[in-house]
Amino acid sequence: MRASGGPVVRVNRARRRRGAGFALMDAVIAGVLLAIGMVGVLSVAGQAMNLARRGEIDVRAAAAIDELLSMVLTEGPVDFADIHPTEGDFGPDSPYADFTYTIRIEQGGSGIPAEVEVTLVHDGGRSYSVQTLVAERGGEEPNPLRTPSEPIDRAARIEEREARREGRPITQ
Repeated sequence: MRASGGPVVRVNRARRRRGAGFALMDAVIAGVLLAIGMVGVLSVAGQAMNLARRGEIDVRAAAAIDELLSMVLTEGPVDFADIHPTEGDFGPDSPYADFTYTIRIEQGGSGIPAEVEVTLVHDGGRSYSVQTLVAERGGEEPNPLRTPSEPIDRAARIEEREARREGRPITQ
């Protein structure tokens, strides 16, 4: 019976069930596609994290090799092995604690630079190696004393510079 007096609307129950089935199928397909997308995003994020970590290790390795080569250059290839170890680690408090190093120096002779090879190995197994030529240290004294003849008063120098800038008289 009609309560409002309008036309009777009949809903075909079979048609309504078919529509509900399609909506459920759409939801399942959307869920599967969403899951595939999330797996892809998480995979890319994981790879990005690994590459960032590897890049950080590469940068620290380059800095460690640069530090070792600078030490060879400063001390000279002839005296370096007498002053510093040519293999070992950097110590537990060093930023390079997860690396071990080996320095190989082949003397070149009179007027010929020494061939220096620094090999660095990370705890993860990755190895870095650099070869270069380093000339002997020149000069008359092999290891000159490099301390200033008089103490340096940095605070007084800064005060003097500021006084000049501001036009104040310089006090001694």
